[in-house]
Amino acid sequence: MAKETTGNASVASKDATIAGGMALRAMSKNGKFANGNDAASADVTTAVKGTVISAVTKALDTLNIAIRKTIDTGLKTVKKTMGINLHDIPINPEQNTLKLLLITS
Repeated sequence: MAKETTGNASVASKDATIAGGMALRAMSKNGKFANGNDAASADVTTAVKGTVISAVTKALDTLNIAIRKTIDTGLKTVKKTMGINLHDIPINPEQNTLKLLLITS
């Protein structure tokens, strides 16, 4: 199944394609989708649903990791471009008011 967890979009895409192909193969039986009304096909339907849910979940997890890493890289680039020091203490409105009072006193 999909095993890419490094956020490499090209590998993640390939993993997602493989997972989707496996899900479709699991759903098909003799060239037709598995969907009968007898008792035997009820078990097949349950197995198919489980396989599809697993494949879709793994594909979405891989996509989620790739998106998070891409956003993180973009935000780091923005911070670097803006000259934001990650170790600075963030300024909030109370700190601004206190600094203003100290300056005007």
